[in-house]
Amino acid sequence: MAPRALTEQEKCTQCRKLLEKGMAVVLLYGVKKVSVDDIAKAAGMAKGSFYQHFESKEKYMLALVEEIHEKMYERVSGMIAAGSDIKTDIRGFLMNLYRMPEMVFFTQNHDEIMELFDAVPECGLQSAKQMEEDMYRKLLTLGGIDTKKVKPGVVHNFLHLPCLLESSCIIEDDVPETIDLMMDCLASYIFGGEV
Repeated sequence: MAPRALTEQEKCTQCRKLLEKGMAVVLLYGVKKVSVDDIAKAAGMAKGSFYQHFESKEKYMLALVEEIHEKMYERVSGMIAAGSDIKTDIRGFLMNLYRMPEMVFFTQNHDEIMELFDAVPECGLQSAKQMEEDMYRKLLTLGGIDTKKVKPGVVHNFLHLPCLLESSCIIEDDVPETIDLMMDCLASYIFGGEV
């Protein structure tokens, strides 16, 4: 007898589980070392279930990056909806952004992730960059910020600058303070002048 087909709700639950549980093993093993087997096992599923949701590890990684950006979007849009002091809230968010385990991981493994996307044309580095830029455009628009004056591409580039701090000539003890200063500069760019 053939197994029962999954409902859309069950498929969605499985996909969420792969993304949530898989994130932990990606953070543990790294982008190159983690396998589809590792991700499926962490989610308590068979490898075949993984492929019902994602065509490849590369597509999974792109979905994981999208997931992280969606969580950022939800958090910032929640701040905007709360109607409190948006400048202070966004500045605080930016100052704490690179303390989030996912952002630390993706900053430290940025080049590997970009190589992974670039190696698969249908995932594509351009597609990942466009997804990020679109998300920043949505956030800026939601915050009532003119995206002709505050360019989403500049925000994207600024948020990727900490990836450059992996250089061997960097004074590591000063990296956290450097990132805080960079995020202050970004907040100043977004809101104009002093924040």
